[in-house]
Amino acid sequence: MSNLDSQAMSMLDEPTLLAQRSGLRRLRFNAELEEDFAGYMHVRLANRAFVVAVCAFTFMLLFMLLDWAYLTVELYQVTIPARMAVLLVVGWAIWYSGRPAKVAPDQAFAVSILGYTLSGLMVALVIVAARQVDLPVAVTHEGLYLVLLAGFFLLGLPTRHAVLGSWIIVAVYLLAEYAAGAPRSVIFANGLYLSCFTVIGTFGAYLYEYMLRYGFLNEGLMQAAQRRAERESQSKTRFLATSSHDLRQPLHAMTLFIENLDGRITDMETRKTLKRLADSAHVLQDMLNALLDISRLSVGMVQPQLQSINLHPWLSRLLASMESSARAKGVELQLLCPPRVAVQSDPVLLERLVRNFLNNALVHARATEVRVEVSRADDRLRLAIADDGCGMTEADQLRIFEEFTQLANPARSLDKGVGLGLSICRQLLHLLTYPSGVVSAPGQGSRFWFEVPQAEWRDQPASTARQLQPGLQGKVAVVDNDEINREAMQGLLVQWGLEVVSYASAEEVMIALESAGADVLLSDYRLEGELNGLELVRQLRTSKRFSGPAVLVTADTREEVAEQARLVDVHVLYKPVLPSRLRRHLQTLLRNSVRS
Repeated sequence: MSNLDSQAMSMLDEPTLLAQRSGLRRLRFNAELEEDFAGYMHVRLANRAFVVAVCAFTFMLLFMLLDWAYLTVELYQVTIPARMAVLLVVGWAIWYSGRPAKVAPDQAFAVSILGYTLSGLMVALVIVAARQVDLPVAVTHEGLYLVLLAGFFLLGLPTRHAVLGSWIIVAVYLLAEYAAGAPRSVIFANGLYLSCFTVIGTFGAYLYEYMLRYGFLNEGLMQAAQRRAERESQSKTRFLATSSHDLRQPLHAMTLFIENLDGRITDMETRKTLKRLADSAHVLQDMLNALLDISRLSVGMVQPQLQSINLHPWLSRLLASMESSARAKGVELQLLCPPRVAVQSDPVLLERLVRNFLNNALVHARATEVRVEVSRADDRLRLAIADDGCGMTEADQLRIFEEFTQLANPARSLDKGVGLGLSICRQLLHLLTYPSGVVSAPGQGSRFWFEVPQAEWRDQPASTARQLQPGLQGKVAVVDNDEINREAMQGLLVQWGLEVVSYASAEEVMIALESAGADVLLSDYRLEGELNGLELVRQLRTSKRFSGPAVLVTADTREEVAEQARLVDVHVLYKPVLPSRLRRHLQTLLRNSVRS
C-alpha cells in the first residue's frame, strides 16, 4: 500500500474496518472507505500504465500491419488512420489516468473506460466492415476477445467500469452485424460466444476486485493494529514514567529516614529491626528497578551509548563492589582476564549484564566459586560467568530467561529477587546484538557467556581514592514540593553536619535564596507552579541569584530530562538515592565549591 493510501486509512480503527467485511460481496464499503479504496485502485491502475501502453502500441501496430497486408486499399486507408486516432486517444487516456497525485480516481476511471470502449468499438467496426468485402483471409472476432481480456484483467479497472464498457462493446458489435445484414444464425452464434465470454470475464473481474478489497481491508486492519500497538506502547511509556516517579518518591523518603534513624539509635534490638527494615527497602528498590528496566527495554526506551572500556580494571572494580555480598554467601569470586584488553560497549548496560549474571550465580547456583573469564574469540572478546554450583537440565536452560522464573524458589522468597535478572540479560543481549549462550549440566555448574566487540586499549591515569571525612561542612538548599521527602532529606543532611534551608516551591526559592545563600542546590524536577527544577536552576543563574553547583534529585528517569540537565550543567541523581552515594556527591561538590 502506498503512502497516499496509508494516510487515507489512518483515521479508521479496527471495529470500523471489521464492519466493512459485510460489504465485500457487494463490492461496496461505506462512503469513507470506498473513497480510500478508489484511491488504492487508482494507484494500482497507474502502476500498470507502462505495461498497458506497451501492449496497446504493440497490438495496434500488429493489426495495422494485418490491415495493410490483407485488407483492400480502400478499406485499409480508412482502418489504419482510425486505429492511429484511437491509439492516440488510448495513449492520452493512459497518461491522464496514470497520475494519482493530480487526477481524482473517478475521473481516471472514466477516461480509462473511454479509451477502452473506443478501442473495442473500433475493432468491432473494423471486423464488420471487413466482412463486407471479399478477402483472401476471413476476418473473425478473435481480436475482440483480446480487447475484452484487456478490459477485464489487464487494465485493472473496477469491476463495474470494466463490465459496463465490455457489454457496450459486445452490444455495439452485434448491432453493427445486424445493421450490415448478417444472417440471424451468425448473429446468434457470435452473440452467444461473446456473451458467454463476457459473463466469464465479468465473474473473473468480480473475483479480482473481491480479492483486492479483501487484501485492502486486511492491510487496513494491520495498520490499525499497528497504530493500536503504538498507542499502547506510548501509554505504557507514560505509565512507566508516572509509576517510576510515584513509586520512587516514597521509597526515596523511606531510604533517607532509615539512614537518619541509623545514626540515632543505639539499642541493639532496635538496630536489628532497623537493619531488617533497611534490607526490605533495598529489596523493594531492586524489585522496582528490575520491573522498570524490563519494561523500558521492552518498549525500546533504552539506546546504547558505546565507548571504549579497559576491561580488567573495570571488571576488578565491579567484582570488588560485590565481594561482601559473595563473602556473606560463602562464595569466592575470581577474575581471569588478560591485563590489556578493551571492549566497545555501553558501560552502564554492560555492567547491568555482568552484574545480573553474577547475582544469578550468587543467589541461585548454590556454588562455592564464581569466575569471570575473558578470552579472545576472533575479533571479539568472550566474557563468561562460570560457577561450580548445582547446574541445570536442558529444559531448565530454556526456561530461566523467561520473566518471573525462578527454578529453586517455589515459595517466591523475596531475598532471591523477583525472577527478572536473566530476562533483563536476554533483552540487553538482544539490544546490544551480542552472541551468547549457556553451557550447563546437573551437578556440573553453569557457564553463561556472551561476546563483545574488541576495542583498542587506552592508558588511563590512575585515580587516587579519597577517604570520606566524618562530617560535611557547608550550606545546602533543598527544593521539593513533597513534604515527606523534604523532611527526610533535611534531617539526613543536618545529621551529616550540613546547614540546610528548604523550600516547597520554585517561587519561594526565587524570593529567598539570594539572601539566604547556599553552597549547593538540591532540587526535585517536578515542582509546584510553572517552573520545573531545571528551569528553576536556569532562572537562578540568569538572574545571578545562585551560581553554585546544582543537583537534580528526581524520580523522572526519562532520557530527555537527563539530556536537558547536561545542557545546563546540572548533576542528576535518581530517587531512591543511596545515602552513601548522595554523601559522596555532596562532598565532591562542596569541596569544588570551596575551591572556586
